[in-house]
Amino acid sequence: MFCAFTLTGALLASTASIGSAQPRLEALDSMEITAEGANGVRIEEFSGLSWDEDEQLLYAVSDGGVLHHFRVRLDGSRIAEIQSVFSALLATKTSKASGKPVTNAEGLTTVNDDNGQRSDSELLIAFEDGPSIARFTPRGEWIANSVLPAPLTNETQYSKKNSRLEAVAVDGRHGVLTAPERPLKDQPEDRHTLYAADGTTWSFKAFQSDSRLKAIQTLPDGNLLILERTREEKGGAPTARLRYLDFGQCTAKRECQLAELSAEPDAMLVDNFEGMARLSDDLFLIVADKTRKDAEPTTFVLFQVKATP
Repeated sequence: MFCAFTLTGALLASTASIGSAQPRLEALDSMEITAEGANGVRIEEFSGLSWDEDEQLLYAVSDGGVLHHFRVRLDGSRIAEIQSVFSALLATKTSKASGKPVTNAEGLTTVNDDNGQRSDSELLIAFEDGPSIARFTPRGEWIANSVLPAPLTNETQYSKKNSRLEAVAVDGRHGVLTAPERPLKDQPEDRHTLYAADGTTWSFKAFQSDSRLKAIQTLPDGNLLILERTREEKGGAPTARLRYLDFGQCTAKRECQLAELSAEPDAMLVDNFEGMARLSDDLFLIVADKTRKDAEPTTFVLFQVKATP
């Protein structure tokens, strides 16, 4: 008998924290969704993803500056449904540097998403064409811009125009965290750097010399899950690599050694994945960035991260 659950019901048994043990990844299921969302708005180019526990909504933002809401149902460890329920253009501001509207939304996280109160959630969205981070209502209305860490304010210091801010999260100790897709010009090309609102930085060796940092996700233990897009061989297909950053294992200079969650990528993780959301302590969704030029539809993958006994 088929039995579908909302996330609240489906994930009650999924509460184990990753903790300090070596984590491992298991891809559980994938789902393709139709190209047309709510209000007839096209579903494409997803780069940011976030889960709102209080509202039971999955948010997604696109390169074109569109915000989407989805209802998600799971059947155990399988995706039963991802239903589009709302789509709207983000009411963004004009970039001071270019004089043009900021639209290229790349990173997304939700604030006040699991405090037990309804209607107080806010979205933090990182824009590549700012570069900027701004607060929005869940309906896409602009609230205010966030102050960027000083190294990220000068657009000429980014390695490329389309390699600016790509990820955003919130840390309880240091505030907003963000990172560019590629290292800044004055940084080693093979080391990614995370920047916090209070000026703190952490660096770590990229999975590959040219891997792109695509998303960061805070975890219940205070550490981070990091999504990098790689190509396992030159000219090969883009692949998602998930890595675990334990702040307690970083050096005094905040140079960090990341744990790789899988020796070989699962076949379900071979795609241009860019957005990531934590659904529970150890269940996550990632989404592929697909344009209308791509033959394949937008794909979500559900995976689990567990501590190794």
